[in-house]
Amino acid sequence: MKSAIIAALIGALAVGGALGAFAATRTVETTAGVDVRVWQRVSDGELYISTRPEGAGNEAWVTSAALDMSNRSRSGNFYLSPQVTVSVPVLVDVDVPDAVAATPIPQQIPKPVPGTCCQVQGMPDDTDARDGVVAIVEEVIEFAEDTYGFTHSGGITIHIAHTIGGLYVRYEEAFGERPASLPNSCAFQDGEHLFIGPLCRTDRAAIAAEWLRLSYGTPDFEPSWLSDFAHEYFTTHFGGGTPPSIGEHRFRSTLFFERPTDLRRARASEDMRELAFVYLVREVGDYSDWVRFHRHIEAGWDVDTAFLEVFDIALPDFYSIFEEWADYQKILLVASAYGSCTEAYLNIAGYRGGFPDYRVPLETDHDYDGVVCEGFGAQR
Repeated sequence: MKSAIIAALIGALAVGGALGAFAATRTVETTAGVDVRVWQRVSDGELYISTRPEGAGNEAWVTSAALDMSNRSRSGNFYLSPQVTVSVPVLVDVDVPDAVAATPIPQQIPKPVPGTCCQVQGMPDDTDARDGVVAIVEEVIEFAEDTYGFTHSGGITIHIAHTIGGLYVRYEEAFGERPASLPNSCAFQDGEHLFIGPLCRTDRAAIAAEWLRLSYGTPDFEPSWLSDFAHEYFTTHFGGGTPPSIGEHRFRSTLFFERPTDLRRARASEDMRELAFVYLVREVGDYSDWVRFHRHIEAGWDVDTAFLEVFDIALPDFYSIFEEWADYQKILLVASAYGSCTEAYLNIAGYRGGFPDYRVPLETDHDYDGVVCEGFGAQR
């Protein structure tokens, strides 16, 4: 009787222990077969428990120490041994999904240490030219910092020459080799070096563009509308005093005649792509946000993660709000359009000798310049 009771108890404990081992990692509903034997030594009546995985060979038996059967159960109806734990190896096939790779935490972007300006190489006989180009670079730096809160790191060496050929000499002095050709005869940048040609020493927009390349490089990533218009936006603002606006005629024409959904499908026109960039940095964020976004990309962030981090909106959601805004703008433009050149002439001021094509959309723009009814506008 003792043997039967103990055998049943140990079998239940063995199976329960096997299930508990799986529960430490994940819940698995399964069963485990365990062979159990109770041994009683003839000489002294001592009891032993042996277990093994079901069907295993004799070498797999694991036997406990002799059981102390001096105690009784609480009811007093049974002799009771101490609790016995016997390890039984169990192999179970469990389908485990592929581990999901942990999303790496993007590197945080430290604020750049402000750089210095400027050393000048070339034209020692023309101090006015040297001082003039330094003044423009310093003006660009001050404008970028005061208006958009960013600047360059490191130093700047400006190279100028009386002739385009002289830039070859400046380049060789800086890098120890003569280039086969110049990247641009007007101006170009290489590392901390700005090379300014004779035709561009007073060209504020050209110099600003090269300083931008020195400051944050040349953006080039997808979707391309996020990178293609960054330099032009800044140089337009610096050179002309005002940045591009979503209210420009060319953008209104784009809104009237094109579909904003083409942007997310990567088949939008250049004007629609630029409009999206201007909308982003004028209505959603500002240009300083775009600079931070670009620096995140340079540090290894993917576009979607960097966009959400900086602009606080997911890129697909931006497309949606841009499309909604563009559709509403088109409704307004359609409502304010005229059916003929004469009707427009009687109601609105002329534009470049005619009227914007979206104001008189039924007229043909024969020369594709965005202006229709040429001649009517001039008569007002």
